Amino acid sequence: MMKKRFDSRTWVTTGLASMLVLSLTGNVFGAGTLTEINVYLNTGIKVMLNGKAFEPEDPDTGTKLVPITYRGSTYLPMRAVAEAAGMKVTWDPNTETAYLGEVGGDIAKGEISYIKASPEFVYNGDKIYRLGSRTPEELTTADGTKFSFGYVTGGSRSVNMEVTTKFEYSKFKARIWAADTLTKDDLQVKIVDENNVTVKDLKVPNGKITDLELDVKDTKALRIYVQGDKSIVGEPMLGK
Repeated sequence: MMKKRFDSRTWVTTGLASMLVLSLTGNVFGAGTLTEINVYLNTGIKVMLNGKAFEPEDPDTGTKLVPITYRGSTYLPMRAVAEAAGMKVTWDPNTETAYLGEVGGDIAKGEISYIKASPEFVYNGDKIYRLGSRTPEELTTADGTKFSFGYVTGGSRSVNMEVTTKFEYSKFKARIWAADTLTKDDLQVKIVDENNVTVKDLKVPNGKITDLELDVKDTKALRIYVQGDKSIVGEPMLGK
């Protein structure tokens, strides 16, 4: 299948000062790197560039390009923003690499790219998923550590969640805060695959953070159980 050229519909997040972080888009990347998400066109966003109002547009057609909003972050088209700021953008379809400014440099080999394991990937996540920007008290541990997002007990005595991997991801990582108000004993963390085969089973200190990273390339789903009525699966990520 012939790949289309890099164009101004490739998006970058305005959450970074440079506004030049590449995101996923269907007309640039191969199907193996795509993740379907729900986003919103946000016509209310106004952009100022070097003190002047800026409306991004397709340089070939002149079509106005509307910013999009996804989970509290706003994204702008990379090519339009970069070129308006005086930076050349070059797309290499052979390596699927966007070059900003000078073309060159070594592309990291074997580097894992992570995405949030948010409700799009988690069964029943709508009931136990939390954002630190909305409910910081639920994602702050007793020692003051704050997670930007994660999964909580939801009123039960454990965190129970199922992460859909569909054989597409090679890594899963999270920061586990296991805590229970009724005991000081170590608490159980257990992860099984879609066939109920144990991937990881361990005891972790009550009231301490345990960093967890797993190889999951041969799994379709992960069922994650963390004991404790105050436990948090903090910032879970899927990597490929």
